[in-house]
Amino acid sequence: MYRETSRRNAKLRSPRLIVSLLFISASLVQFGAALPASAQEKPGASGVINTSPEICTIAFSDVRPTDYFYEAVRSLYCVGAIGGYPDGTFRPNVVSTRGQLSKIIVISKGWGLISPPSPSFPDVQRDNPFYAYVETARAHGIIAGYSDGTFRPNANVTRGQLAKVVVLTEGWPLLYPARATFTDVPPSHTFFTFVETAVAHGAISGYADGSFRVGTNATRGQISKMIYLASSSTVLSAEERQTVDLINQRRASMGLGQLQVNMSLTQAARRHSSDIGPARLCQHEGTDGSSPWDRIAQAGYAGIAMGEVVGCNFPTPQSVVDGWWASPGHYAILVDAAAVNIGCGWWIGPDGYGWQTCDTGR
Repeated sequence: MYRETSRRNAKLRSPRLIVSLLFISASLVQFGAALPASAQEKPGASGVINTSPEICTIAFSDVRPTDYFYEAVRSLYCVGAIGGYPDGTFRPNVVSTRGQLSKIIVISKGWGLISPPSPSFPDVQRDNPFYAYVETARAHGIIAGYSDGTFRPNANVTRGQLAKVVVLTEGWPLLYPARATFTDVPPSHTFFTFVETAVAHGAISGYADGSFRVGTNATRGQISKMIYLASSSTVLSAEERQTVDLINQRRASMGLGQLQVNMSLTQAARRHSSDIGPARLCQHEGTDGSSPWDRIAQAGYAGIAMGEVVGCNFPTPQSVVDGWWASPGHYAILVDAAAVNIGCGWWIGPDGYGWQTCDTGR
């Protein structure tokens, strides 16, 4: 366990657990509890609930409620990830660049900006408007450069590249199905596993002729839709499902009710794991300064946020749930009889070890 004074920015070298509890002892991280609906979070306060966010609307002249990308554009616009043009249009059919995609991803995920003194790519210097976004995306492991060392921020993004970036952003384990979903993306294709993984999570679809058109440039409308669907995917990864199942199995053996998966809580949990995992941090605070309650509210959870448990550097759902169960603080929040909902998110590193976050609510 980490105390509040020692947990921040702690680089992880062995499996650890941290917890944000409804009630916790002095030896645990004191982060928060649910308060009445009128409560607002303040530094050092015992916690907050999630209140329903104010509804945000868009008024682009070329984005209608009947368009397939309408809700995606609205959602990303409302978090500041995308914008329109001075003439009041969004231009959904215009293609986007690698620099623009980096900015959209970083803002939509709520990642704190990283601006190192020396650039990672010779063609993205510190005075480039996308510098901090490219560096942040690189630090999170979702983008890379070319063999000549460049990033090419002004190059257009293809649908195949977009699929790869989305999968890496969400931290989904790669899938290798025996049969290809699309006629033009066979198992031997560079983007095969990324495309198939994105399909399995409901983040992408193809064309009426059965193709995906992996080399076609992605439009602003398509990019918005894919990022939105990925972040709100109703499909749990195998690790996420197993984590929830293990928790519910143990609750059932105690005569407690089953926790229902809530995708808003899942989105908040995924965001945090994907944030601290690449940085090898073990903490409740996001690199952007967000608290669990901030992330849960921003994900749109309409209930009361109750608690958060985090596991760092565990290889399997069984190992992290065993760890939580052996810790009084984590155990208390996971067996709370008042809890109704749960959302668990995993980020898995190149070494196969994961960062796990579970948020609960009612």
